[in-house]
Amino acid sequence: MPMDAFDARLKFTELLRRLTASVQSATKCAQFAIKNSDMSEDLYSCIVEELDKATLNSRINLLFLLEVLCDNCSRTGLEDYLEMVKRDLWPIFDKVVPITQGALANVAHARKALDNLRQKGVITAEIFDDVSVLMAEREAEVSKDEYQIHKKASLFSTEDILKRMEEDRERHKRMRENVWEIPPGNAIEIEFSEAWETTSDLGDDDYELMREESALLSQALGRR
Repeated sequence: MPMDAFDARLKFTELLRRLTASVQSATKCAQFAIKNSDMSEDLYSCIVEELDKATLNSRINLLFLLEVLCDNCSRTGLEDYLEMVKRDLWPIFDKVVPITQGALANVAHARKALDNLRQKGVITAEIFDDVSVLMAEREAEVSKDEYQIHKKASLFSTEDILKRMEEDRERHKRMRENVWEIPPGNAIEIEFSEAWETTSDLGDDDYELMREESALLSQALGRR
C-alpha cells in the first residue's frame, strides 16, 4: 500500500531526528526522500522545518544530508530537490550558521559543503560566489562576540560538547575520503577546470623562464 503524505512526513521526520554525521545515516534519509519523490515538496519542507528547530550540531548533519541528496539526484536526473535547494540556498546556510553564540563552529563545515555543491555541479560558480560573500559577512558577524562563548560555559552541556567532538571526527574522516572522489562529468574537462582555477596568472618571472628555456632549446638544436 503506497504511503500517504502524512505518514511520509512522520516517517521522514523521525529519520531526520535520528540523523547523525555518518554517511550511512545521511544516505538512508536521502534514499527515503528519493524513493518518495512524488512528495518531494512535503519531504523537503520537513528538512527546512528541522533546520529551524535543530541544535547547531544537528544543522550541520542536515546540511550534509542535503549535499548527499543533491549528489544522488544529480546522478539520477531527479530535478525537484535540486531546484528547491538552489532556490533556498542562502536561507539554508542562514539557518546552519545563524547569528547566535556558538555558530562560528559551523562556519568551516558550511563552507566545505558549499564548495562540494559547486564541485559536483549542483550550483553554478555565480551562485557559489554570491553565497560565499554572504557567508563571509555572516562569519564576521558571529565572530564579533566569539570571546563571550568562552565566558559562558553553560552555553553547551558536557554531553553536547562530547557529541560535537565525536561527530566532528566523523566529518573529518568523510572529508578525507572525499578528497579522492571524482565528481560526475568528463574527467579530462574536470582536471582542466581544476588546473585552470588553481594556476596563477603569467608574470614577468614566467616570461623570463620561457625565454631562457627557448634559448637553451635553440642552442641544443643548433648543435645537431
